[in-house]
Amino acid sequence: MGRTATRDPRDHAAAPRLCAHPECLEEGLHPAPKSRDRLRDYFWFCKQHAREYNAAWDYCRGLGQSDIDRIIRQDTVWGRPTWPLGMQRMAGQGGEFRMKDSTGFFSEDDAKAESPPDDSPIGTELWAMRALDLAPPLTLTGLKARYKELAKLLHPDVNGGDSEAEERLKRINLAYATLRANFTSKAEAS
Repeated sequence: MGRTATRDPRDHAAAPRLCAHPECLEEGLHPAPKSRDRLRDYFWFCKQHAREYNAAWDYCRGLGQSDIDRIIRQDTVWGRPTWPLGMQRMAGQGGEFRMKDSTGFFSEDDAKAESPPDDSPIGTELWAMRALDLAPPLTLTGLKARYKELAKLLHPDVNGGDSEAEERLKRINLAYATLRANFTSKAEAS
């Protein structure tokens, strides 16, 4: 298109940027993307020529309907990968999410994991670590990551309202609250 005069935003005495239209000598104050592939690379126009350019601009020019539909689907989820509820997948794998349950907490036979012991803070902390399938040394970052992983796995929307999954989620919430409170009390003590 045309010429552009660049100026340093810190230099107030610099010459104004001219409109990119070849026959215009007005100041170019309004940016317009050069192409669909270069959306952050601009022509700078005066108000009148910016209106003309925008009226003729067609982001989808040259694209087929399937490409346009793909762009619309990607934009509705901000370009992030998605899958149907109940079909959570591990990154890079195509199979369903599987969790290693070395404590037996999620098995129906394990009655000890149902509720925390009432007798000692150490026993409660150990119960909470077993409930979240964590081992020492425990970090707050590791605790949060494990909680998020289990909360997503056991969320009622993912499990179709399964009451057993809901009860498990309640135990996970209690275990997380117990361990997190332990971290905050240690942080306040120091």
